[in-house]
Formats: sequence, structure tokens, C-alpha cells
Amino acid sequence: MVFVTRCMLLLTMAVICCYGADRTITNDNWRDMLQGEWMVKFYAPWCPACQGMSHTWKELGMWASKDMTSLSVGSVDVTQQAELNGRFMVTSLPTIYHVKDGVFRQYSSSRSLKDFKDFIIEEKWKPIKPMSSYLSPDSFVMNGVSKLFSFSMNLKTFHESLRSDYGLPGWASMLLFGLAVVVIGLLLGIGLVLFIDWFMGPQPEIYEPQPTPLDEIDATKENKIKENEEDEEEENAEEVKDDEEVNQDKSVRKRKVKKAD
Repeated sequence: MVFVTRCMLLLTMAVICCYGADRTITNDNWRDMLQGEWMVKFYAPWCPACQGMSHTWKELGMWASKDMTSLSVGSVDVTQQAELNGRFMVTSLPTIYHVKDGVFRQYSSSRSLKDFKDFIIEEKWKPIKPMSSYLSPDSFVMNGVSKLFSFSMNLKTFHESLRSDYGLPGWASMLLFGLAVVVIGLLLGIGLVLFIDWFMGPQPEIYEPQPTPLDEIDATKENKIKENEEDEEEENAEEVKDDEEVNQDKSVRKRKVKKAD
């Protein structure tokens, strides 16, 4: 029984030292950070500042695994995880994030072990403005950015493969990539133009007669009736005038005939 207990203790210590102290974050398990409380470091092996704080970060992980079990500590190697580099928009190294139930805040204080502990214990992260929702690593926008970063790394790998595996000269590989970029750009441009023209182009104007109020309709009818009456009166007056002129001509002719007799 004592032997079994010691074995379990050694196994627990091994898990703490190898996994619980400083967890390696990859593109496959990064969503674990969305639950609980985390301190996550983005680093590169060639970065001097990252190398300088590596021992402190390990001590933070050991402290979290022993005295602050609600806190998880993780690290992301940006040279190996291009998608996470784009997803979190890491522009400087090392970059440290505090995560609480999926809410991300960037840590920018001193990088000593005491400052890290005080930051967690005293909850100094609360006054820090959290990351905007559209910049959150789990947002639609950052998902797209991570795919772009992954695509760029795949292009780099393909370029290196053309040179190493197929013996293609560097200039030929760059020329091939340049032609591919031009062709893809043209296709995307044509597609964008067609999309805009189809959905946002000028639409034919359709005349829709506006309903006329009843008062205006009645007034229009009355005006037409008055106009028709005035036209009839003018026509009658002209007919009367013509008849009078005709009668005058007849009387004049009769007088002339009488005088001639």
C-alpha cells in the first residue's frame, strides 16, 4: 500500500512538472483557454527577452500547480503555431495574456515572479480593458486572419519544397508565385466586379402612380366640367356670330336687288 501511494505521488509530481506547470498551447487545444483562468505567453526560441523570462515563467507554472490550482499557465511558440500567431495578432515578443472565462486582457506590467503572483492574487487584471469582441481570438474576423496566416505558412513550405525537393531555382519559384498571384488577383477582381454589378448595380426605375386624394379628384372633375362648359359657350357664341353675319349678308343682297329693280 505504501509502495502504491509513493508511485501515485511520483506520478502526480511528474504530471505537474511535465504538463501542469507550463502547458504547451497549440492550434488543436487553444480553446481550452476559454474556460477558467489562464496566463499565456507567446514567445519565440530566438527571442532574447523570451529566453530571459523562461525561468520565471516555469516558476510561475510550478506556483500555480501547487498553490493556485485554479490558474493554468501555458506557452505558445509562434514559430510553430502560425495560426495562433495570427489569431492573437502578436506583434511583439514576448506577449502575455491573462484569460478569465474566455475574456482576454494583455499583461503589460513587470515580468518578475512577484508581480505575476500579485497580478493574480490581488486581481489586478480587473481594471485592464478587455480585448474587443471583434478582435477576440474566437471571433469570425480572427478566424479568418488565422486562416490567412496558415495559408502564408503553407505557401512558404511549398516554396521551400520546390527548391529542395524539385531543385527549382529561386528566381523560377518566385516567378511562378508571381504569376499565380496575378492570375488569382484577376479572377478575384472579376468576381468582385460581377458581384457588385449584380447585387449593387443601378436598378431600373419603376413608376408607381401615387394615390390621389378624393378632394383633388373632385376638384379636377369640376375644373374639367367648367372648361367644357366654357368651350361650349365659346362655340355657341361663334355660331351665333356666324349666323348674324350670314343674315346681314342676305339683307344687304336683298336691298341691292330692290334698288336695281
